Amino acid sequence: MAMRRRAPSLRVVVVDAASFPRDKPCGGAITGGALFEMDRAGLSMRVRHVVAEHAVLRAGGRSHRVRLPRPAAVVHRREWDLDLVAQVRGAGAEVVEGAPLRALRREGAGGVAWVGSREVHFRLAVAADGASGISRRLLALPAGSRVPLREAVVEGSGRGDLVFDLDAGVPGYAWRFPAVRGAREAESAGIYSVESIRDLSGRLRRWMDAERLAIGPVPEAARPWSLRIFDPSGPVGAGPVLLAGEALGVDPLAGEGIRYALWSGRIAGHLAAWALSGMLPPLPLGSLLCRAYRARLATSRSGLALALAVRLAARLYGAESARWRAIASDRAVAEALAQVVSGRPPAGPALRLLSRYRSLLAG
Repeated sequence: MAMRRRAPSLRVVVVDAASFPRDKPCGGAITGGALFEMDRAGLSMRVRHVVAEHAVLRAGGRSHRVRLPRPAAVVHRREWDLDLVAQVRGAGAEVVEGAPLRALRREGAGGVAWVGSREVHFRLAVAADGASGISRRLLALPAGSRVPLREAVVEGSGRGDLVFDLDAGVPGYAWRFPAVRGAREAESAGIYSVESIRDLSGRLRRWMDAERLAIGPVPEAARPWSLRIFDPSGPVGAGPVLLAGEALGVDPLAGEGIRYALWSGRIAGHLAAWALSGMLPPLPLGSLLCRAYRARLATSRSGLALALAVRLAARLYGAESARWRAIASDRAVAEALAQVVSGRPPAGPALRLLSRYRSLLAG
């Protein structure tokens, strides 16, 4: 979408390994920050969704419910992704479905990708093939760090809050989100860990039992999947190919991928359009483009939020997590979380935290 808007005369081909509609394990929360990125990308929320106006943070045995400055929309990914494909087609892009990436090589000033049974010759490409995709390997880039998640969709309680439980007994958190599944009330219950833990599905089941979440008429088994964690020093692309979405990495604090896939894809599309329109010097295009991409990622609103998430995740889930989780039991942390989730700068809550925990935060 970003490339089509910047350079409508360019031919844009979108290739996906899946055929839509397709299922994808995901909590489905389109946060205020993600809705902001949807707007920036020229996309609209056109599918049914549950509006979540509050977030709940549990930490250190305490629970705080705070209002989200910008409510979140919780979707069924099967429906939402299908509509995104329709919007991309409506913008004039060619969409090829059911064509997994098989090979990739540079050719001249661009490259060739073998997708499904066809070849696609490109001048510039954005690789967004997810945590399990092969684009990084084909580009001879490091694989990065992947972390596990488990999710189950169960009978709903009628709650409309986004619940984040840091007391779930893992270096991460458990969540409860409202879910969209037919006419019945449902919930997405999941657990996220920055470390591989034996029987993570068992941890989720025990946490669900403690939450009294019933496997009712709309159950979906606890499905395993993983996320690639964003590394600020990691690669952003190679030659005429930029990484985006989970091929680039997600927020390690909350495991939020949708916001950052929209963010990185938008910026990659803008830069590709500028380069192909002659607004960037043609040579050496690959290295120049990657440097410009890294700089744009780092200085954008979501990029600054992601940098903060990387720093906080290292503390909250690291060796000194006990004292950091003690801070997380402060209501000001829940208010700051609500600001970040909503895509707003958490300046006010952050200043209050700094005044209270100056010595600890300095460490």
